[in-house]
Amino acid sequence: MVCRTCSVLTVGLLCVFSVMACAPRRAPDSSPIQPDAAPSSAFFVDQVERYVDVQVALAADDYEQAQVALTTLATIADAATAPLVRSASSAEDIETLRARFKPLSEYLAAQDLPEGYARAYCPMYDGGSNWVQADGPVRNPYYGSAMLTCGVVDSAPGAHMDHGPQHGGTVFMAPDSFHHIEGTYPEGGIFRLYATDNYREPVDVRSWSGRAVLEEAYDPATDEFTEVVAFELLPSPDAGHLEAVVGDVPFPAEITAKVQFGIDGEMFPEERFDFIFVEYSAEGDRASPDTEGGPAGESPLPLSARIQPDIPELTTDLVAAISARVAELEELITAGRFTEIFVPALQGKELALALEARQDVNDLSARARSELRIGVRHVVRAAYLLDWYGDLGNKQQVSGAFDVYSEAVQQIVRAYGDAP
Repeated sequence: MVCRTCSVLTVGLLCVFSVMACAPRRAPDSSPIQPDAAPSSAFFVDQVERYVDVQVALAADDYEQAQVALTTLATIADAATAPLVRSASSAEDIETLRARFKPLSEYLAAQDLPEGYARAYCPMYDGGSNWVQADGPVRNPYYGSAMLTCGVVDSAPGAHMDHGPQHGGTVFMAPDSFHHIEGTYPEGGIFRLYATDNYREPVDVRSWSGRAVLEEAYDPATDEFTEVVAFELLPSPDAGHLEAVVGDVPFPAEITAKVQFGIDGEMFPEERFDFIFVEYSAEGDRASPDTEGGPAGESPLPLSARIQPDIPELTTDLVAAISARVAELEELITAGRFTEIFVPALQGKELALALEARQDVNDLSARARSELRIGVRHVVRAAYLLDWYGDLGNKQQVSGAFDVYSEAVQQIVRAYGDAP
């Protein structure tokens, strides 16, 4: 058992909402203009490899190495890429280089990429920017260490968006938008953590480390959590999962996994995943969070349909429907079903936007109209945060976003309570 102190990370709204937009469920469509002619495949593969050397250097905030890589790329650049490479090479500092790296990146990202490479997208940089990288965790060349994992990687050939459990547990998406983390509680006293990649293939976790935390104490004076009861997560003999002996934790069993990824000899920042188990995990249980089964014989309900609620005709019913989503969210969060909270959260968002668009809003007092519009704006933002944080499985972030969502809904209700 170990005890240590960890800081609560506070992120500004601008960064939070841009990261929110990086959620893997809905990657923005930012297809750049296609060039007149595609480069020949033989030279293109070499160019992509050398280009990725530049991308890796920028992600590492290494201006000098990026310039070295650009010099190498210039020796094999074709007629289309050569002027873009020269422009980037002439940059005298890393920020200018990143700005000039974008046109080159947009051009290459528009091509059919060779095997092992994928297009990535950052919604924040310069109104939205693409790049190409090796298929794997997001490595943002535009922001480097400041926001290394901000972005979403398009699935390379063979990758898919399967988020269902493989061991009967709960699956969260790691912040790198590549690894899937599944926590299980298969028997009393045993907690296991499995990792798979974007293809849902098992990841060797022998270089990973972490702790299974059962109890924390919060100090409001320092805004820090201290681990009171925690157990070391150790790799299994076959490196197929991490395991901790945590004692016989009664149901609902709340176990927080704090995990540091080790990938190709590089260690990444510790990530937090909060699991709540209401029963033992049964190997073989498998469900997909992106569809919802209907009555026997009917096709599963697609995700797009699940988040579109029926809009009540009466305004009073519409306000009540928005309030009802708060209760649904609270129930799911209490049960630890974080990957399901996006449905009521996004439904509430749609209901709130429908309410704001109604003509009878003009019948409200000026104060009530202002209250309504502020509340709707906060519901929309908090809904996207709940969607994103639910995928990540971070209870602290989920709870914080829920507080904002709940207060915003109360603000909407108050607006109509003040109505004449």
